[in-house]
Amino acid sequence: MKLKGVNPIAQHIEKAVLGLTVVIFLGVISMQFVTEPNKVAIDSSRSVSPDQIYNELESKANALQSQISDLSPALPDVQPVNLVERYNKAFKASSGDTAQLASALGSGIDIASMLSIVITEGGGPAVGPIESMHVPATSTPIASSTWGTLDPYAILEIPEYEEFIPAAQPFDFPSVSIEVDFSGTALRDVLQGTNEFPGVPRLFWVSTGMAVMGLDVERQALQDDGSWSASESISTPPGTPLPTGAVTKDDGLVRLNTIIASAQEVASEVMRPMFPPTISGPLWQPPSDALDSQASGLTETQRAQRQLTRLTAEVERLKNPTRSTASNTRSTGGGKTARSTTTRDPRTSGARTTSRSDVNDQKIERLESQIETLQTTLERLGVESDLAGAASSDILDQEFVQLWAHDMGVDAGETYRYRTRVVLNNPYFRKGPYLDETNDAQQALTVEPFASGDWSEWSEPVGVGAKEFFFVTEASQPLIGEQLPQARVELYSMYYGYYRRSSGSISPGQPLMGDMRISSNLFLIDTEAIDSDNVASYIESVNAGQSDTEFPQGLFSAPDRLSINLDSFMIQVASDPLSPSNSQDAQNLRLLFRMADGSLDSRIPAIDRNSQLYNQAQSSATKASRSQLRPTGQPAKSEAADLFITVDP
Repeated sequence: MKLKGVNPIAQHIEKAVLGLTVVIFLGVISMQFVTEPNKVAIDSSRSVSPDQIYNELESKANALQSQISDLSPALPDVQPVNLVERYNKAFKASSGDTAQLASALGSGIDIASMLSIVITEGGGPAVGPIESMHVPATSTPIASSTWGTLDPYAILEIPEYEEFIPAAQPFDFPSVSIEVDFSGTALRDVLQGTNEFPGVPRLFWVSTGMAVMGLDVERQALQDDGSWSASESISTPPGTPLPTGAVTKDDGLVRLNTIIASAQEVASEVMRPMFPPTISGPLWQPPSDALDSQASGLTETQRAQRQLTRLTAEVERLKNPTRSTASNTRSTGGGKTARSTTTRDPRTSGARTTSRSDVNDQKIERLESQIETLQTTLERLGVESDLAGAASSDILDQEFVQLWAHDMGVDAGETYRYRTRVVLNNPYFRKGPYLDETNDAQQALTVEPFASGDWSEWSEPVGVGAKEFFFVTEASQPLIGEQLPQARVELYSMYYGYYRRSSGSISPGQPLMGDMRISSNLFLIDTEAIDSDNVASYIESVNAGQSDTEFPQGLFSAPDRLSINLDSFMIQVASDPLSPSNSQDAQNLRLLFRMADGSLDSRIPAIDRNSQLYNQAQSSATKASRSQLRPTGQPAKSEAADLFITVDP
């Protein structure tokens, strides 16, 4: 039936809506299969469908896990920052205006009066009375001489050692060690001011502190006429830490402060440098230990206190080795040349790490045992030991600061004496703007980076043992009709760190010569054919009594006998004309010898037998027969030496 009054649109509107809905539904369905509108974007260039999301998440999680477990991840590049340059730029760009608070935060503190600073207006000096710093003198030096055999592998690390040793092995060399005391508490009194000295304003030294930067040592040689030669500086071992060589007066305050901090960090190595590594000869001892108390001028208490201070510092150094030196390298521009030391031969580096660590632990244990013994000794003497003060890193807190140096430039058979002075950082260096700029005397105090004390008194003469010498121990004057006079002589020659002895009888006209027997455990080393580790292992096996150990390639047996010829001969035996005793008494006979240089040398047996040199030679020869070689490959220089690159001015 036809509806009346309803237009066609109204009649068919529901059909149109239904048809549009069906079209939209079909379009949505088709988009799901044709255009994939539900993909998820993984990054700017890639997207995945929803069913692949978990696969992508798993892949990224695995990648993160691999990065977390990576033991050697790639590190970002560190951009160098020049703090000094940034500071200077900021300082130049800063204005003279300063920000002002609306009101004070509280009552002020008079810093100037607390630091003994006098504030003046309109320029001029900003501190109190200024005079040069008076550095206290050191004690009178104690010196002792010794012979040793340099580790051949030390030359691979520091070729400069060749200057002090013979051309062929064994590398026997003589040296003299010089030891002094310096009072840190006396220096503190000088800095703070006394009735005699006005002191140094705390502003100049309290921020960096004071550090021993070196020990200047001069020597004189005894001349034939009994006088002393002109003074000259000693020759320290190569690789000795020398802060004084790392700064010049042309450097800035930042450079000096860096060296001060380094010198304080390795104070033990700077003040008490290591002795060159030796494989034979007596173990090195500080002169105060090597000499008896009477010879060194020390009481038992003083000796124990000095040893306690030194051993405590040594234990601290071994437990806290020198840190990396990378932060203390410097640019050598401006015409200055930095002299670097040769690195260790690659064949010997990195080896024996575990063994050296064990040796280090054993040394710490041995030193701690010695410290306990010294504490017991001091308690017996009624003195309370102060380990805290002994181990203090601030020299201003130490009443006795022990310093020493080694002189490798001595000649065998000569006699020397020594004097010393301590070198400190100059608290006035580069502080000219804080002083009166119109006062030339004050400005002159700011030029040099270091301040030196007065020279000490000269030490007692110390003799260096000759390479070869002889003694007359007995003599006889025959009766009429008997044979020529006879003399008993002992010849000594230095070989592998000890004196070797040959004895026999001679008559007038016969030469001073003989043969010496050498221990069979000595050998020569070809450092190009065998490394230090293998040599050290062989030495340790021999010392342990493993005589059946195979002789490694690169080692050669040293000769078991050596000849000694002094190119001298005995002329005659006669009674001593100065003796009132019976001329036939053997104790009063004088023997005359023609020496290699044409000079005449007279000897009296009783004097020779009772001489200190004869006792030392006898003792050395006795020790030689039961001595053992020490392992090779020990450090040839202190690690602290790399903190102070020597700069030519």
